[in-house]
Amino acid sequence: MGTEPFVGDRVVVRYRLGPGAPEDWRPAPNPATTSGPSLSDVTGIVTDGGTPELIRLDRDGTVVEIPRPAITSVRVLSRRTVRNSDIRAVEYAAAHAWPGTESGWIAGWLVRAGGGYTRRANCAVPVDIGARADGATLTAIADWYRARSLPPQLAWPDRLLPAAHLPGPLEQPVQVLTGRFEEITVVAGHADVTLEPTISDEWGDDWLGVRLAPESPADLPAAAAVIGSVRDGELRFAGVRDQGRLVAIGRGAVTPTPSGEPMLGVTALHTLPAHRGRGLAGQVLAALLGWGRERGADTVYLQVDAANRAPGAWYRRLGFGLHHEYGYVRL
Repeated sequence: MGTEPFVGDRVVVRYRLGPGAPEDWRPAPNPATTSGPSLSDVTGIVTDGGTPELIRLDRDGTVVEIPRPAITSVRVLSRRTVRNSDIRAVEYAAAHAWPGTESGWIAGWLVRAGGGYTRRANCAVPVDIGARADGATLTAIADWYRARSLPPQLAWPDRLLPAAHLPGPLEQPVQVLTGRFEEITVVAGHADVTLEPTISDEWGDDWLGVRLAPESPADLPAAAAVIGSVRDGELRFAGVRDQGRLVAIGRGAVTPTPSGEPMLGVTALHTLPAHRGRGLAGQVLAALLGWGRERGADTVYLQVDAANRAPGAWYRRLGFGLHHEYGYVRL
């Protein structure tokens, strides 16, 4: 799942040695060759100042500029070392935070159904350490979805299962960004942010109107049910009004990891177009972070479509970093 890196991403860049490219960092090739190496690589943080002609990295305090024509590959890395168990912990909490309206277990996979509203709420995710992608398991998952008149599909997170077991092409790559609360910098504002536990009243109807704008799904009750569902956790729906109209919203869910640690997930962070640029989304996020802290969480995660560049860049400026990626695969 390769994507163009954002400013702030940690990457490893492989490039051809030659005029205009950085010198090889190795004092001598090992093993020694008669002609010398033709490729080198550098790991660093993507910084401002890159152009269509070059990529600029911060490598331990030293700025390195690499001409794009010399680059053979760029691989985006997690911001810090991430173990498979760390990926499983975030995916477990996230699956419980967006479980659809019906969920259950099949051989280590959490299967979720939500009437077709959002791909995330209508796919199976391998969050138990014993999950496998063998034929019998995939057949059972496919049968579960077909019994509900839904297309069978999986969420496939990085590294939790062998890549060789992938049953089809990956689609719609999603980046999972995380941050500890003390790493997130949100500018304080003066907006009055309301936090409510449900979307079952008139205020909830207004909230859904912002979330589902400009076009509501065909099955509005199913969408409302998915958004209002959580498994083994708590929800808060945040909103900001301007002259009586709800104009900015966000959804927070605190759910446990497999070890029971609470983790905050933020979804549906949205501001109506006419009200953007006023910092309202940041203030909604700050309110949800405050609530999450009260519920015992110290880490927050977001899921962002890898192709959606504007929010991906904004979250990184706030202090979020890439944790891992996942994609979807049809059965």
